[in-house]
Amino acid sequence: MYRIFVLVIVALAPSSVVAAEPTSERPISFRTDVIAALSRAGCNSGGCHGSPQGKNGFRLSLRGGDPDLDFMTLVREVGGRRVNRQMPEDSLILLKGSGRVSHLGGAVMGRNDPAYRTFARWVAEGCADDKPLALVKLEVLPDLKRLAPGKPSEQLRVRAHFQDGTIRDVTDLTVFTSSDPAAATVTPAGSVTFNRTAEVAILARYLAGITGARLSWLKPDASYTFRGPAPANFVDELVFAKQKELQLTPAAVCSDEVFLRRVFLDVIGSLPTPEEAREFLDSKAPDKRAKLIDTLLDREEYALFWALKWADVLRGSPVTISERGVHSFHRYLVRSMADDKPVTQFARELLTGSGNTLNKPAANFYRVTRTPEESAEAAAQLFLGVRVQCAKCHNHPFENITQADYYGLAAFFASVQFKGSQFGLDDEIVFIAPGRELHHPITRKPQPPVAFGTPVRSLGPNEDRREQFADWLTDPKNKFFAPAVANRVWFHLLGKGIVDPVDDFRDTNPPSNPELLGALSREFVKNDYRLKPLIRTILNSRTYQLAAELPPQSAFAASPDRYFTHAQTRMLTAEQILDAVSSATGVQERFKGYPIGTRAIGLPEGGINHPFLQAFAKPVRDVICECAREDDPALPQVLHLLNNAGLLAKVKSPDSRIAGWLKQGKGDVWVIQQIYLATLSRRPTNHDNELVLKYLATVKDRTAGFQDVQHALLNLNEFLLRH
Repeated sequence: MYRIFVLVIVALAPSSVVAAEPTSERPISFRTDVIAALSRAGCNSGGCHGSPQGKNGFRLSLRGGDPDLDFMTLVREVGGRRVNRQMPEDSLILLKGSGRVSHLGGAVMGRNDPAYRTFARWVAEGCADDKPLALVKLEVLPDLKRLAPGKPSEQLRVRAHFQDGTIRDVTDLTVFTSSDPAAATVTPAGSVTFNRTAEVAILARYLAGITGARLSWLKPDASYTFRGPAPANFVDELVFAKQKELQLTPAAVCSDEVFLRRVFLDVIGSLPTPEEAREFLDSKAPDKRAKLIDTLLDREEYALFWALKWADVLRGSPVTISERGVHSFHRYLVRSMADDKPVTQFARELLTGSGNTLNKPAANFYRVTRTPEESAEAAAQLFLGVRVQCAKCHNHPFENITQADYYGLAAFFASVQFKGSQFGLDDEIVFIAPGRELHHPITRKPQPPVAFGTPVRSLGPNEDRREQFADWLTDPKNKFFAPAVANRVWFHLLGKGIVDPVDDFRDTNPPSNPELLGALSREFVKNDYRLKPLIRTILNSRTYQLAAELPPQSAFAASPDRYFTHAQTRMLTAEQILDAVSSATGVQERFKGYPIGTRAIGLPEGGINHPFLQAFAKPVRDVICECAREDDPALPQVLHLLNNAGLLAKVKSPDSRIAGWLKQGKGDVWVIQQIYLATLSRRPTNHDNELVLKYLATVKDRTAGFQDVQHALLNLNEFLLRH
């Protein structure tokens, strides 16, 4: 069954393989066949015998990461009773695996399955161990294909390339999984079948090799015609092309009122004043949206709001970098955003920071990530969009990231050391101690610094390895950096990443629109890695400006969730809500220890002792990912808005907008309009006016009546949600 083939690849058809007939059967290899068979059957998965403690006294290494351990466990442990050389099919692992003997995991392989036959033949051949050539490449064919309309199925073939140049078909020993089983299923033999129009990634794993195939299938709809807004720039051209390809229909462009509120919240984290709202809504200028975008990008609040985003994922907190340190670090972040510092420079400053952390605030990166391993994990997740944490203990389960990759990355940070106090008011000094090495936990040998397979040049005794890592990271040829940052910006503006989650880039989690991500990355690089030009491009697109209401879709369209067909409705952050309440009422929030006028988006620390911010889950900044903020309103938050004494005090304050308007003697209709502009960034509809006027006619206290109206508006979904 398992033979070495001589392969001739036909250049014009990558999936066409001509195989010469084998001349003889090769022996079963423990390390390339048996280990793969155990993976195929699921025996060495994390939920089975591959867990750290094993199951019921039988432990295998996770996904075959330690073949030496697996050989000892199978052949020598418990007196060798797990294998039966005289009667191979009566080996305990086959009796249990096939269900012929009671097994908590049930039957995981039939007697005709390739995994079963492989193991039985290996036992019959004497349970030999071997030292085969290394696997250098795993290839799946076809790796990218649009299936024909009448053919929703495709058989995948997997080929393993070994160090000596030999190539083997290992389809029968490969583990396949689908990124969207509801849209397309894949059998253990690698046969993919689509159930609906979709694009899916099929993961193929053999030994330590992991690769993926991107397949799509369209069920044609003869009545479908693409109907969408005229593209404003390359973003729309690429987004709409993908939607058209999948028979999707985008939403219409949103109204001026929706755009106004959306762009204020997304760019500066705050609401427009009634005057700003009225000026924009009354303008007849055809380019008023573009002009507003430019104005917002130049405002002070832009720097505060985007510094907040970086502070969250960089984990700026008094707990990690002291009270004084967090203020120094925050000022550094705000200056970087205000200056539109190239992100390459920003990343380099963080990753190579040294010195007194109060005077050199970028060095606070290392007060948060205090070990080489933590520094490597944070750098990879923040600036490469790659989660390497799994590879600390074993090879990454869904990507070609090995323990050597993990510790090779950590080795760049092995010489980082500290002097001074870690906590309290004192500062701390970050310095380099040349000669310190990181040892690989398996080999116990010093691990040389390697950036995902890219070795560094020879280092002098006093050189800072981090400089070389920064050189590699910020090189224009780096395939990770620009896409990771561009994708993070897209996520903040559109509510979903092109690669989603934003810090989970891998071949087996491909972008929903690779062409779009590539174009945004090139735009980012072209503009010297500055954020503002990239943000401006996205904001000016029709894609960003689509309404939240999704129009009816073709019955044969793909699921619209990943393809930016409409705006994502999401809850405002804790800081945005509190600042919006202050803006709507005209009464500023007071934060202990901060001057009057400080905005919630401008607070340096994370877990601040403030009831409102705590109730709305302001992150304490203890994780790197963007997942710390809650997306959906919870009942306690709703009750908090209804009954919060501080919010009610703002509404009823003698210094509020309402109090001021009434002192000026403004009429009811005018005041109603101003309340709506201040709170919801729009004018009231005729129905709104009638409803409010009817209510005011029933109350004795006119001021209290208007206050009730604003309090009601502050509790609407329209206020709490970004549409």
